[in-house]
Amino acid sequence: MTDAARSDVATDFREPFVGHLPGYLAQSELTGPDRPSEEIYNDLLMERWDALLDDDASRDERLVHTFLERHPSLLPGSHTLDVDSGHSPFPMAVISKPKLPGLSDREPDFMWLATHSTEIFPILIEIETPHKRWFYGDRAEIHSDFTHAQGQLAEWRAWFNRGNNRAAFLDYYELPSQLRDRKLSPRFVLIYGRSGDYNADRRRREKRAELAREDERLLSFDSLTPTKHSVLYSTVAKRHNGYKVLAVPPSLTIFNHGEFYLPAVGWEPALDACNDMASSRREFLKEEFRLLLENPDAYTVMRGRMRLRRPRWL
Repeated sequence: MTDAARSDVATDFREPFVGHLPGYLAQSELTGPDRPSEEIYNDLLMERWDALLDDDASRDERLVHTFLERHPSLLPGSHTLDVDSGHSPFPMAVISKPKLPGLSDREPDFMWLATHSTEIFPILIEIETPHKRWFYGDRAEIHSDFTHAQGQLAEWRAWFNRGNNRAAFLDYYELPSQLRDRKLSPRFVLIYGRSGDYNADRRRREKRAELAREDERLLSFDSLTPTKHSVLYSTVAKRHNGYKVLAVPPSLTIFNHGEFYLPAVGWEPALDACNDMASSRREFLKEEFRLLLENPDAYTVMRGRMRLRRPRWL
């Protein structure tokens, strides 16, 4: 980011609210009730994200977590880590602070339930801070902070391999019947530190390349960029009685098929709390949610005995 661009980005990342994108509301008001282009959102998001990573404020993991809740497109795995799936994650959102039933220790920070035609991929994500070090000093010795963080992934892997935990997982996360008979293939992601800690040193690069196990991805914070179809996904929490929407991105775009959104409640309050979205866009989406949640097939038409729906993004 240039000095001129950086000067346009506010440095208090908690005000007016965590995850605020300077300039996006003005763009949204120009196009509302339609949305601005995805490119505008991604550009402003990356400008703000880069500034946060360089700021001491990002030493607070809670701040980074809240920022990512508001902009889940930065989190890898919505369309799996193994293949570029054409299927959306369940339930059209990343899950914040997901629990593993019966595991009382620290839960993951986030989880995607990514899918494709034969498998479900729980993508469990641990975040640390961009200020954590991969190595000690100028040596190629792995830092104990990193070793501890990677150990969390091992604990979650062990949980999935224990007893009937996989069945308990499917029950707890209320996977619909059409997904429950697919193979469950957990994947584990650690987002940690900055790439500058190893890029300039060949020994460190080589050692870092050997750290990840087969089902793991080890990423630096500065490697995160908006992912495929990033405007479609929100953030939810799993409660004892279902899913509750915690945050929607200001770029939110929805399908014209209500079944995608029925598993979660709280779409309207989450839209009301999205202050970077133009009010006309917010009201349009609230009306569409009311329609689609009351009648998921509202955009389906009958042609004789055939039910037809032209997929649209709203």
